[in-house]
Amino acid sequence: MNYSDRYLRQIANYSIVDVMLADVAVRIQLSPTDYQLAVDHYHAINEWLERDDSPLKGHVSDFYPQGGFAIGATVARHSTDNEFDIDVMADIAYRLDVDPEDALATLHAAIRGERGSRYWLKTDRKTRCSTVNYDGMHLDVTPTVRIVGTLDKTGLIFHSKPEEPWAKKSLFANPHGFAQWFIARTPPDEDFGTFFERRSLDYDRERAILSKRADAAPVPEQCPAYQKSRAVIALQLIKRWRNLAYDKRHGARRLPPSVLLAYYVATHANQTKSLAEELSFQVESMLAILGEAHNRGQKVSASNPTCKDDILTDRWPADLSDQAVFIRELTDFAVKLRRLRGEIALPEMQQILEDLFGEKPARSAVKDHVQRFGQDVGSTGSRFMPGKATIPAAVVGSAAAPSSVRSAPSHKFFGDHPDDLPKRR
Repeated sequence: MNYSDRYLRQIANYSIVDVMLADVAVRIQLSPTDYQLAVDHYHAINEWLERDDSPLKGHVSDFYPQGGFAIGATVARHSTDNEFDIDVMADIAYRLDVDPEDALATLHAAIRGERGSRYWLKTDRKTRCSTVNYDGMHLDVTPTVRIVGTLDKTGLIFHSKPEEPWAKKSLFANPHGFAQWFIARTPPDEDFGTFFERRSLDYDRERAILSKRADAAPVPEQCPAYQKSRAVIALQLIKRWRNLAYDKRHGARRLPPSVLLAYYVATHANQTKSLAEELSFQVESMLAILGEAHNRGQKVSASNPTCKDDILTDRWPADLSDQAVFIRELTDFAVKLRRLRGEIALPEMQQILEDLFGEKPARSAVKDHVQRFGQDVGSTGSRFMPGKATIPAAVVGSAAAPSSVRSAPSHKFFGDHPDDLPKRR
């Protein structure tokens, strides 16, 4: 049995939609090569903060990943490029009563360095972090001060704009605790996780061959970081969809935060049997939560399960208008996912995938699918090309069994404009 045969046997356990969604996720995430590059940047910044002329030399108590980088859910930011945001925390030996502006400014100075140094032209100061810009990647470094006597890595982070000194503040946070909570609730699926790992590594090998990069690091045979659960892959797809939806229609609005999406996904994980079902279930569950709050005329709220004072919704939604926009977008997302899971032809499937996740990854995933089956069925391949969204038994040797799925919380938002939803007086 050749490698392609093994692939087809494994793919036979999943619907075409499951395979397509997995392949799109492979194309929008950090590849194994990019992941290693991100790790290299991460270690380089940590060492840079401890250099001899750094204002923070000897004061960095800990340095660790947070956000998507910590839970394996990093995705490309835009549809036209492969920009990735890598988030890390720098635990600094500041006093707890340190001025927020001083904390942020000192970290920024330590990273930027002297004029002419390696990061002088690559570093931007943000409200709560400093960003180091690389080709295709941003490293956001957030300073924190550990609060002794609390759960591991609970601390303060800082908010400050030099031009708004009246608005600066210190905030409770424990992104490490949140990441550990998320990981515990979304363990890798043994079979699908292995399948996704193979897809990720194979795609990276193909990219290396096509780019003919002599300096490309060899891709390993196994990489546990890519043995992901369906819930984590669903989160990646949701984040990608959100990025594109807001890029296209709501560029001036703050995006619903990734940590809030991760919170909802982890809360509703482990209740489905396929990737397509998981994605639909997660989207409709979010829609139900947001819609219930909106019906009451309230903004949705959530806090870090490992630190109740770490408010995940402290900057979003700013008002009910923000919430209504996201409900409207989620409703459109849910409708298209329902259509995607129906009996549709391949061209329509591709169009929906392009609308939701971007033209480039969708077309690449569909092209790979057509080539894979076309090559394996030989002269009979044309029978499948634009057909129904199921894998022919003649191609894979067995039929994919239907799976069950738990119903998402009920809602009545399909076809409704959120501003028209009934509100409790």
